[in-house]
Amino acid sequence: MKLSKIIRFLVLFSFIVGIVLQGKAQAGYPVPQKTENLLFYFQRSHNKNTVIYELNKLSDGTINRTKPVDSYWIRYEEGGVKKELSFLQKKAFGIQWQLTDKAKENYILHFNSFRKREIYLLKDDHTATYKAFINIQGELSELTHLYIKSENNSLGIPLSVKYVEISGISLKNGQPVAEKYIP
Repeated sequence: MKLSKIIRFLVLFSFIVGIVLQGKAQAGYPVPQKTENLLFYFQRSHNKNTVIYELNKLSDGTINRTKPVDSYWIRYEEGGVKKELSFLQKKAFGIQWQLTDKAKENYILHFNSFRKREIYLLKDDHTATYKAFINIQGELSELTHLYIKSENNSLGIPLSVKYVEISGISLKNGQPVAEKYIP
């Protein structure tokens, strides 16, 4: 009983801190609007367009078990329009999922292009809300956003990834955490 109260407090606290920290995107980059379904977002040095990862719900409000996460662009470079990922972009930025606990409806997520880091999509039993979690600096943390620094060619097309910065909120102490991962 006491553990469930602690977990509820941590989820609520991380949600509140997450709203405050949503303004901590890369300097000069827009911050996507925090919505009930926003899990995390992804930005690149190539431009300010942002990939959004949202919980995909059915009309009755339950998670869509056949596709629990929906991803799409907010094209800030085109006035903030919402666009679907292309076939090739889904190969790079799309997500695969595996149901790990049918009763609790928990999932493990992986980027299609990078399977070395697991993202945990977990449901809070008390609030019936989902959050995305990842290990950052060895601590389980709520994932808020990712940033890829890439090297571009003379046409401005990204050629190689220099690093990926993974940012979130530590579940241990509620503080912001970040890790630069060099692939």
